[in-house]
Amino acid sequence: MKIKAVIFDMDGVIVDSERYFPVLEKEWFLSIVGKWTEESQANITGRSASDIYIVLKEQYCLKIAQNLFLKQYDEIAKDVYENKCELTRNFLNVADNLKEKNLKIALVSSSPTSWIEMMLKRFKIRDKFDVILSADKVNCEGKPSPAIYLHSTKILNLNPDNCIVIEDSKNGIVSAKNANMFCIGFRNGINENQDLSKADKVICDLSEILNMDIF
Repeated sequence: MKIKAVIFDMDGVIVDSERYFPVLEKEWFLSIVGKWTEESQANITGRSASDIYIVLKEQYCLKIAQNLFLKQYDEIAKDVYENKCELTRNFLNVADNLKEKNLKIALVSSSPTSWIEMMLKRFKIRDKFDVILSADKVNCEGKPSPAIYLHSTKILNLNPDNCIVIEDSKNGIVSAKNANMFCIGFRNGINENQDLSKADKVICDLSEILNMDIF
């Protein structure tokens, strides 16, 4: 296995947005479905907004129309990305070091392109990535389906076993592993409710990647 690319999930990996989304989502979801638990939150983490709508509709008979649901979700995301979240500690240093090793770097997220763009604009890190991919751009199922990660390998022009994925959620890890990729689970201090056991390795600081004997 020769690693030629490192693929980062966005929420909870590149930025600490998962510190804020669960709080705002819980308040909102309680108002529209009547109940919300830690298990409910863990189940949607890593999924796209459209997939979350489907989950809520199936499990809670959600009455709100999808277009209104997505519009309200966008308003929450705008607050998170433009005002609240910060870059994860050591991300910039890790990205620069990986570039020095001539590795390709990709951002692959279930979040809508508009959310990714808000984050990139605020932190001015677009140039850190060779590939930026959202599930809504490839018309595929979001995580835990492997589709988005398999599509990213086509854009990178690499085989899955040439790529490492960094994920902070069970859904994301399942997605990466089903795409036959080496997956690092990131225990970021705010995802204790996530089962990372299917990851090939679990880290607590992004800088640990640089000390791994895999490149």
